[in-house]
Amino acid sequence: MAKKNRAGKSTIAQKVGTFFLCALLTLLFIWLLDFLRDDVGDIEGPDRNTFYAALDQGPQELLKDLKRQQDEVTRQVRRKQGSQRDYKASMENARQVMAEIADLQRLSIEQGLAPPQSDVEALATARSRFLTAQEQFESANVEVTALNLQSYDLLDQIREQEIVVVEHRRPADEEVAAAYRAHRLKIAFFQLGIQLPLFLLAAWLVSTRKRSPYRPIYLAALVATFWEVGIIAWEHFPKEYFKYIASITAIAITLGFLRYILVNASKPPKELLLRRYRASYEKCRCPVCDFSVRRGSLRDAVWTRKGPLAATTDASTAAEEHPYTCPSCGTTLFDNCSECQKICHSLLPSCEHCGAQHAAEEEVA
Repeated sequence: MAKKNRAGKSTIAQKVGTFFLCALLTLLFIWLLDFLRDDVGDIEGPDRNTFYAALDQGPQELLKDLKRQQDEVTRQVRRKQGSQRDYKASMENARQVMAEIADLQRLSIEQGLAPPQSDVEALATARSRFLTAQEQFESANVEVTALNLQSYDLLDQIREQEIVVVEHRRPADEEVAAAYRAHRLKIAFFQLGIQLPLFLLAAWLVSTRKRSPYRPIYLAALVATFWEVGIIAWEHFPKEYFKYIASITAIAITLGFLRYILVNASKPPKELLLRRYRASYEKCRCPVCDFSVRRGSLRDAVWTRKGPLAATTDASTAAEEHPYTCPSCGTTLFDNCSECQKICHSLLPSCEHCGAQHAAEEEVA
């Protein structure tokens, strides 16, 4: 006799704990697979400068020369503007000195005194300094204006030359784009080369190890690898193709669930069938057609959807033990045990009196 699993049904706490641990395991699997995907994605791609180096460097060198001239003109403008600030400060100092000397001379004249010769010389010196600084400021202003005009002209030339360089680099840019697309496809194949076998292995384990106690682990691995494969397809495959891939995948998953439901409905698995039989026997109904079981004390019972509501308590009727066949579908529900010859449930795998297994177990299982 084959050894049976006596573990019994899992409690609600065990089911909830298993669910949350499997969800956590799925996230950890995704985390690990993300590391693998990122490491493969770090492979260095094509260098744009390598493609540019094969081109004629004349237009690029001309552009660099124009930018160097522009930078030099900008530096000269900044220096001249700094000199203008110095000239302006010198003019302000000379103007202040002239104002102070003029106030002293006016005070001397009001007192009827002649201005000292030193004040006259100082006033002449301050006036000379002011005029010199003003002349230098105006000269610097003219130079800044000329430099700004030169800068504007250089900017126009730079913009025109940048257009020339862009057109000159267009063939190389197209080659770079093609090389980059090929590199992305190579990265995608490398990543799929790691993730896809793991996904297929997880799918095989889920489909073949249906009674394994480790099935939740296989499901977690399946969900994680499926997620990673989807991410790779989204990142690397063209969007116009990805929508078809996503649609076909969604249809395949839906068909898989639908097939599972239809197969279980037409040919239920052993555990589900046995569970249905047990539930029907507990409600005193035929497991096949759901007709009420009217035997023994239940012969004159009042029946509802949930089972018999009341039954007779006649001892002779209650003790009645005979084989019983459903009058609605003809299924034998109670029959003699092949070992102890007592009446037992025909559709359940074991006799309730001696524990012997009978042929009905094979039909159910």
